[in-house]
Amino acid sequence: MKRTPLYEKHIALEAKMAEFAGYEMPIEYPSGISTETLAVRKACGIFDVSHMGEIRVQGEAAEPFLNWLLSRPIDGKSQALVSYVVMCYPNGGAVDDFLVYRFAEAHDFWLVVNAANKDKDYAYLLEQKEEFFKRFPDQGQDLNIVDESDFYGQVAVQGPQSAEIMEKFLQGRKEDQAVIDQVLGLKNYRTFRRVLDKDLSLVISRTGYTGEDGFEIYAPKADIPAIWDELTALGAAPAGLGARDCLRLEAGMPLYGHEISHDLNALDAGLGFVVKDHEPFIAGKIVATRKLIPLVSEKKAIPREGYPVKYQGEEVGYISSGVYSPTVEKGIAYAYVDLDFPEDAEDFTVEIHRKDRPFKKTHTPFYK
Repeated sequence: MKRTPLYEKHIALEAKMAEFAGYEMPIEYPSGISTETLAVRKACGIFDVSHMGEIRVQGEAAEPFLNWLLSRPIDGKSQALVSYVVMCYPNGGAVDDFLVYRFAEAHDFWLVVNAANKDKDYAYLLEQKEEFFKRFPDQGQDLNIVDESDFYGQVAVQGPQSAEIMEKFLQGRKEDQAVIDQVLGLKNYRTFRRVLDKDLSLVISRTGYTGEDGFEIYAPKADIPAIWDELTALGAAPAGLGARDCLRLEAGMPLYGHEISHDLNALDAGLGFVVKDHEPFIAGKIVATRKLIPLVSEKKAIPREGYPVKYQGEEVGYISSGVYSPTVEKGIAYAYVDLDFPEDAEDFTVEIHRKDRPFKKTHTPFYK
């Protein structure tokens, strides 16, 4: 298994480690998933997300190439804007969902992709590069695709106190006040970038996967341990992948392989805001094939992926993601049902350990 630049930090903190996307990652620390989740909701947590992938797409053909593959076009976007998109197969299914950074230089994009998908994503981009030039020879041949994942580490600082901690972090690094103001003044899904040399950059964006205010910091791998130490010394509490999954589901955010996949498209997953009809587009048009509904337990029953969902005693779907929410203090879940399932249905059961537990249809996010 691979290890991130922060592996030794996790071991020193006695984290429970497990394999995830080919990496040995912290699932939780001795404080526990509930404590870590609430730390992010009430104060500030820090996550090691150095296993994520970074793929550079450059050249005059980069923008039309990405527009062809993505669920919505990225042309005309501000250079400071970070776009959440879904990259699609010809059937409209999701290759991956990820963030696209548009750097200040013309025709220069950075895709921050899911760790479990980065090798697949890179191979797909190379494969579709050849297909793109066959279909659209007038676009020229100026397109360069580079996997930069081995060069970068990443940490996510999340929670209502994240801006305060980031300010102290930048001050401790003797940053100019203009830089501090620029970073703290970032709106959601906006980014700051400093080129360190011709190949590497420091990137700070106001993004995250928790539903809280927060920042994600990308830096050369060698710099990440010091960044982690400085941020934790300022009060950012280490949190593992268990808390991250709770937080993202509480915030109503999908997870690849659960809510979206090769056979589950963006509209299936309720991501209509990232789907915009445009031409040319590899899938032509995305059409929903099923319906995703949010459920909350009547008590504290914990639903898990794959558990049967029933309505009036009949099985009508399955759980795609489910956890016990420390914030809501109930079990919460996403469930897939048929596209024509009645909208006014509210009372469901989930089969948990051979017993039907009551759940109600609710709204997302589960926690605001």
